[in-house]
Amino acid sequence: MNFTHRVLPSIFLATISAFSASASAAEFPLRSDDINLNYRYITGAHSSGGAQLLGRDIGAVRHVGNGKWDALKTAGADSTVNANYIVYGTKIRAMTAGTVVGCWRNSPENVAGSKLQAVLDGYIGRGGNHVWIMQDDGVLALYAHAQPGTISSSICPHNATQLSSPSFNPWTSEGVVNGGVKIAAGQVLGIVGNSGNSTGPHLHVHLQKDGAAVAMKFAHGSTTPYVNNTAQVAGPWTMLAGNTLPSGGALVWPPHSVGYWTVNNIKDEHFQGWFNHMADSGEMVDTLPCSSDGQIYNTTWIPSKGAWYAYAGMTLTEFIQKSDQYASLGYVRTGWWYCGPVYTGIWRK
Repeated sequence: MNFTHRVLPSIFLATISAFSASASAAEFPLRSDDINLNYRYITGAHSSGGAQLLGRDIGAVRHVGNGKWDALKTAGADSTVNANYIVYGTKIRAMTAGTVVGCWRNSPENVAGSKLQAVLDGYIGRGGNHVWIMQDDGVLALYAHAQPGTISSSICPHNATQLSSPSFNPWTSEGVVNGGVKIAAGQVLGIVGNSGNSTGPHLHVHLQKDGAAVAMKFAHGSTTPYVNNTAQVAGPWTMLAGNTLPSGGALVWPPHSVGYWTVNNIKDEHFQGWFNHMADSGEMVDTLPCSSDGQIYNTTWIPSKGAWYAYAGMTLTEFIQKSDQYASLGYVRTGWWYCGPVYTGIWRK
């Protein structure tokens, strides 16, 4: 498919602190590299009030064309099978450090679209397999609906499949953990499933203090509006940078693990979003060749170190100007590429 060429605006300055946020902001509980890098997470306003008012139910979707997205791994897959959902099986990670104060780990799962009678009767709590963490900041966090057995026994000492008496909120009864283990930020708590008061695989998270809902602010990641199962792959993507998620439906592009990454065949209209995502994840671009007169970019990324600039979509005149400007500031040009009239370059110090 051919795409109309357009010169990109200059790519933003990126350093290890390019998208800084307040120290109180948390990390998103799911990572982008736990699903296909081209997939995104999806969330919307929570339907429950009270302490869960500002909570979120999080799934995952893949783009199927024309701005439409699907939560199933393949077209036409059986939607009653939990394993057919993209989000099923992804790692749940602690948003901040804290201490486990309640949990359950071995409740059976629901079939997608239905609930077990034990859930309806209260012998399986609404959170299903879940972890309550008292964060170091004094705020209580819930991570709910995990697959059975995926919350480690070292985190959760409760091994029964059901409660001995009905309770929709077992963390205040049989699910209490006294002297629970310390949890580090980013630590894996369990695996996304479909247990408890759930009719499809997803992660429920919310924060509360003294029974009141607390807004979740995330240090990293980006979002774009998602309405009627529709969102544009190119965005616009807005960096979270310590802010809350949008009030309505949104695709969420959280950071991925720091490491060595290759992302090829990025269309020019998608490149700024990818650039911001990678830099926000603690990466810096290592190679940045282009093709098709700047309609396609192929990239490799490494852990960010020191100050750096990278630009794409430059004319020859702009490239020379940037080279002279950054040389005068002590930066070394570590690579440059061109494809027809379009130039790219990387400068480090």
